[in-house]
Amino acid sequence: MKEERGFTLVEMAAVLLIISVLLLLLVPSLSDGKSRADQVSCEGSVRIVESEINLHYAEHKAYPETLEVIKRASAADPLVYSCQSSAYTYSPTDGSLKKQ
Repeated sequence: MKEERGFTLVEMAAVLLIISVLLLLLVPSLSDGKSRADQVSCEGSVRIVESEINLHYAEHKAYPETLEVIKRASAADPLVYSCQSSAYTYSPTDGSLKKQ
């Protein structure tokens, strides 16, 4: 009698089930990591803008009137700095950026 080699349908279904469960566990953690990376990137960008504001103050002894002066304004509002899904309002009186 000839012996056939290969996988049974039950074995293949079990492997697919295991792979599916692993993917269900892995995909949410990957998307959480991306959103966290975006948040950290945005925080770094805000620190850079704050440094540019402070540098302008050191050179001119006054905070910039708008973010356009340091070329960081959004197109819609010269007192708003947009970073991905967050927006920060600039206060020219004290040079601070506050999250909206």
